[in-house]
Amino acid sequence: MLAVASLVFALIPILLYLWGIWLLDRYDREPVSLLSLNFAWGALGAIALGIFFSIVASDSLGTLPFHDAVFVAPIVEELAKGLFLFWTVRDRRFDNITDGVVYGMAIGLGFGMTENFFYFIGAATAGEWVFLVVIRTLFTAVMHAMATGVFGAFMGLTKFGRPSLRLPLRVLGMALAIGMHSFWNYSVTINNPAAAGIGALFIILSVIVILIVMQLALLAENRLLVRELTDEAEQGLLPATHLQYLPYTNKRKLMGWLSPSVDRKRYIHLATLLAFRKFQSRSCAAAEKEEYLTEVEILRRQIRELLRDDWPEEIY
Repeated sequence: MLAVASLVFALIPILLYLWGIWLLDRYDREPVSLLSLNFAWGALGAIALGIFFSIVASDSLGTLPFHDAVFVAPIVEELAKGLFLFWTVRDRRFDNITDGVVYGMAIGLGFGMTENFFYFIGAATAGEWVFLVVIRTLFTAVMHAMATGVFGAFMGLTKFGRPSLRLPLRVLGMALAIGMHSFWNYSVTINNPAAAGIGALFIILSVIVILIVMQLALLAENRLLVRELTDEAEQGLLPATHLQYLPYTNKRKLMGWLSPSVDRKRYIHLATLLAFRKFQSRSCAAAEKEEYLTEVEILRRQIRELLRDDWPEEIY
């Protein structure tokens, strides 16, 4: 019975968090398959690596439990979680800061889910079980998501940034993730109610900060969409009137701006992807430029085909 209850309370809240995070990326939500892979890495791969290397580091250094919690675990676990992002960032569907936050938080939530389950089934009393469920669901699992989400944001920031800044910024992102993790572990390890309260406040403030970062990143995406799609409208690819709707998630769902014969969902997806790929073709490495430009032309052709019956024939 305890195992079943532990599984339910470890799984359901985390999946709800994951769903909410996925919804945050309004303009071009991440494919569920890739999101699930990152979540699975956190839940299985990162946990396995974290446990193994934590044991190795602890035995090698001969550290006390306090030092393991405050120094060893944050370093080992954040490195284990962040490792998978080096693979994810190479995927063409990983576009920007918002994607990095979403994938990073997915990994962190997967890690937190499995770790929570282990803690829940190890509770000695019903009171301890309830306490662990509340604290770890509302704070510890969220901390794992925030920390890896911060590192993911730096991965997204540097994907199309200056190559010379890539390494230092990613190191900075990992340092921030480790620092967040270490501070939380310290606040709950020293057995001081005031410190625990400060730790909880720190997690709440971290959530607020990362939500602000997400909103700023989404605002940048909106401006990118306006800029790139305006250029496409001036070249005659799409109607200028569509610029009032395509870059705005709250207007895309309105009726009347697009013919019922056009697949709205596909059109919005293609137009959004075209805007991203155009920008990325100017920012990517020289070796990737041709591949991005080829995709831009493919997307344009697909949009022309989609709008053929809804757009003056002489345009084409």
